[in-house]
Amino acid sequence: MAADPTISVVICTQNRAAALRETLISLGKVRTRHAWKAELLVVDNGSTDNTAAVVREAKLPNLEVSYFFEPRKGKSNALNAALTRTRGELILFTDDDVAISESWIEEMISAFAQQGCDAAVGKITLASHLIRPWMNRRHYWWLACPDAQPAGTPELIGANMAFRRAVLERVPGYDPELGPGALGLGEEALFGGQLLTAGFKIGYAERAAVVHAPDASRLKRRDWLDLARKHGRQEAYIEYHWKHVAPSAPKLRGVLSSLKIGVRRLLQRPPGMDAEGCSDWEMCYERDVEKLRHFSVECSRPRNYALRGLVKLKGQLTGEAPAVAGTILKAGEAAR
Repeated sequence: MAADPTISVVICTQNRAAALRETLISLGKVRTRHAWKAELLVVDNGSTDNTAAVVREAKLPNLEVSYFFEPRKGKSNALNAALTRTRGELILFTDDDVAISESWIEEMISAFAQQGCDAAVGKITLASHLIRPWMNRRHYWWLACPDAQPAGTPELIGANMAFRRAVLERVPGYDPELGPGALGLGEEALFGGQLLTAGFKIGYAERAAVVHAPDASRLKRRDWLDLARKHGRQEAYIEYHWKHVAPSAPKLRGVLSSLKIGVRRLLQRPPGMDAEGCSDWEMCYERDVEKLRHFSVECSRPRNYALRGLVKLKGQLTGEAPAVAGTILKAGEAAR
């Protein structure tokens, strides 16, 4: 990578204009060097609020700001649209509900230089006002705020990650069947697995830090159970289509697992759906029940990938929208 790389920052968003505004304010304080050519692309995945106006009004002295409206449902479609429209040699990703450290870009670039990696994930901490005493490691991970990354093989998390554009020559994009707006999760999990399969190295940029501040409603039990089901669906999809594994008799096993969780709920009655928190056992049971249920769905389909394949067997992961579907604007231009 060049000493002064071209840099693209990507944020995909949908109906979070207020949170996005705060993220853009923090991003405007991130240090960049004069020699860097740095841009920000905000991809609006079908918002109906004033997201376009928030981006249009953003005044970032360090980044050239562009807005693109991607009407096709799903974060993976938004991400793929960004990949075709950004210009940077290094592509950085963050979310619309984070506060970004001033040294974020510098530290991410430094990690690539020092570790010789092809992709990297930075440190993500949970906003202090959302931390609860009942949270364990799973709660933090499922909020995309792990306290540490696995030794040796970090896992990509969309709130704070980056990769060299060159990896797209082997792994061209994200699977539109995964992620928010589709199965709910898993777009980075599959993409990261494909990078490793292709021989790329993923590093951990611990000093490239962001603070994640999701809406407090995500701490409610109903949201944890919904998140557990999303984990189950994406795990079933990836294991069946990409890893070529599947359990025997998933429907029967799913029924038995549902009975098991029902009995335990009778013996160990959980709090109401609007209460904060969810026990680890209930989250895991709910994930496993949904995983088995979704296996029975996926197993009725032909596999989308060759074993650990880098591209789908059918279709393309281009992210290109129809000519009339998207509008890309520079900050300060009127939204259409």
